[in-house]
Amino acid sequence: MTTTNIIFLDIPTVLPVPFSPNTWKVRLALNYKKLTYVTRWVETTDIASVCTSLGVPPTSTLPDGTPKYTLPALIDHTTSPPALLSDSTPIIEYLERTYPNPDSSRALCAPASRAFHALFEYHVAHSITAQLLPVMVMHMHDRKTPRDRVHFRKRTEAAFGKKLEDIELRGKEREEHWKKIEDAFDLLAMFMQAGGTAGELFTGSNLALADCTLGGLLLAFRYISPDEAWIKVSAWNDGKWMRYMAALEEWMAVV
Repeated sequence: MTTTNIIFLDIPTVLPVPFSPNTWKVRLALNYKKLTYVTRWVETTDIASVCTSLGVPPTSTLPDGTPKYTLPALIDHTTSPPALLSDSTPIIEYLERTYPNPDSSRALCAPASRAFHALFEYHVAHSITAQLLPVMVMHMHDRKTPRDRVHFRKRTEAAFGKKLEDIELRGKEREEHWKKIEDAFDLLAMFMQAGGTAGELFTGSNLALADCTLGGLLLAFRYISPDEAWIKVSAWNDGKWMRYMAALEEWMAVV
């Protein structure tokens, strides 16, 4: 365990665990690197005000030019001055630079792998994450804190121009949409098999940035929609994703 003074900002839920895939992505990396940290829980409603007060940079800019703040965010008081970061991949890249493992085989994102990880994250973002709202929107809503449910409903309904309940697909349309997501997982399984590594993870038994991304997404499935999404995913590809999750278990602690 490397003694560090890190504050990690994550989003609370009504569950005993978080479910944001992006915050899980960083939490897996922190646990894998055995860095000491504490979690500060920030409801979605308060992200902008808290990040502004702490000096955490925005992750992007809204169409009207105002800064957009999202979690995860991280403040590292181990360094002087403290490092203030937002957005999952830049945070992990910072942790790799600042706290490298002496064993290069345990690197989360070696420089030579950056193109692969960028392509992988593009595939996950567009083929899986962007497809989830029509089949998981009510699950997401129901597992948020009461304050965040109000915020989530207002923001999402404004973006889609319809009620949350009308965004959710049903019947045949719902099953067809799940099939598209399953196809994206089939492609991932095929690529991982082609890699020919021993073990369930992308590089064998050691964690990589791609595992943090995919692991965070699978944890979101498990916690947001255990009675539908996780049942489906765990049955795909001959149970590969169940085995994959078992391989990540040692890095899932919430502190």
